[in-house]
Amino acid sequence: MLFFKNKLHRYVFFAFCLIVWPAAGIYCTGLNSIIDLIHFTSVPLVISYFLIFQQEIIRKKIVSYCVFFAIVILLVAGYLIVFSQSIPYMRINWVELPIAVYFLLSVYIILWLLDEFINLISTLALRITTRKTDGITAKNTIKNGLRLAFLVFVVIPYLVAVFTTYWVKFAGAGNPKKLLDMEYRHICFNAEDGAKLDGWFIPSTTSMSDSAVIIAPGRSPTKNLFLPYAKVFSHNGYNVLLFDHRGNGNSSGHKYSFTVNEANDIIGAVDYLENKYAESSRYIFGFGFNEGASALIAAAARDDRFTGVVTDSASGYDISLPELLSNYLPAWMKNALLKVTRTFITIDIGQPDWGSEKLHKDISKISPCPVLVSNSLKTSQSNRLRTIELYTMAKEPKMLWLTPPLKNEEQDTGLEKEYFQNILALFDFGKTKQQPGYWRTSHRAIEQKCPALGAGKSPRHWPDERLLYN
Repeated sequence: MLFFKNKLHRYVFFAFCLIVWPAAGIYCTGLNSIIDLIHFTSVPLVISYFLIFQQEIIRKKIVSYCVFFAIVILLVAGYLIVFSQSIPYMRINWVELPIAVYFLLSVYIILWLLDEFINLISTLALRITTRKTDGITAKNTIKNGLRLAFLVFVVIPYLVAVFTTYWVKFAGAGNPKKLLDMEYRHICFNAEDGAKLDGWFIPSTTSMSDSAVIIAPGRSPTKNLFLPYAKVFSHNGYNVLLFDHRGNGNSSGHKYSFTVNEANDIIGAVDYLENKYAESSRYIFGFGFNEGASALIAAAARDDRFTGVVTDSASGYDISLPELLSNYLPAWMKNALLKVTRTFITIDIGQPDWGSEKLHKDISKISPCPVLVSNSLKTSQSNRLRTIELYTMAKEPKMLWLTPPLKNEEQDTGLEKEYFQNILALFDFGKTKQQPGYWRTSHRAIEQKCPALGAGKSPRHWPDERLLYN
């Protein structure tokens, strides 16, 4: 500590820390968001500051700091244990414990620093002297009002944003062979932007197949929760690629980006099939759930290699406040908080266009690839309305399937059979239409060779179009 007795040395060393830690976040961990960098650097920078400038405080409060740190660890560990016990086929990934603790400490430090900054600015602006900081005075009332306004309109949206985009990961317990007696191959591949993804390739159980289904899970703890769907496709003559999106399961990352990056995962899965399993994936289909369905729509809008697309309860775009707040706040305040929350998320994911409007634009670009828009085997009023709205935005060929509006959420096996029959019918239809001169890839090639022949050849309507509405 003798080095830090010289004031100049202290400032030089702290300036060095201000350069090194952000550089480490950018070049060593690949962080590309200002909010990610703030979270990454806040903990080491605060520790460096106290070690350099406030050594006495460190010595006096070391016990209380250790107690606080231990409480945070116990709370996070308890959360991991309880959550892992509530969902079958899921186990704790204990590597996540220090990551989660680090993240929570960074959030605490950021909020503490922001409060200190607001307190300092308001004290200077109102010219409150040290002797008048206590007691009820007009200036102190104004200062506390500013701090409260900052808490409501900045801190709450910030917390909603970070706990919406960041996710604690769990690991799957078991594999297709162990859980459902299905043969599989463990695979690892890169997303279009280089993210490391983990998945399974499950071959068809009926015969050698030239068709593959990419299952895009929603924001799920692990991919093995979707093995029952993979089993249906495998038993009906389709190879299956089931993987964890980034920020889930055994794949890299911890952040959800409202399909901005998740679409790259699905395109990476298509690339992997074409490179490694070309003969088994002449026809590639997409089947997405919830947020995975939204990512699939975004991917299919950019990539014309899909033979057919099925979306199940496409969601993940709507930002909402906790019900405890939302139910009691006036409309103007709720709208203001949601607007600030969206701003934080936009800064974090680096793209402003990620709302419902983008989802509707994307699904309109999938045509002439056939699309089935579904609201799953479980139904709710809001889910049905979102699904119908999404269907209306899609172009031909398209199909809608809705579950009956029953009060009982769990549907019978007959409904489940109908659900999968329509998905398989969509796949069959896509295969019949992906022929030379009838698909957008081959259609573009025809137009380039002979524009007159290419015009109008691609089918825009589904013969005997079905609107399946129960």
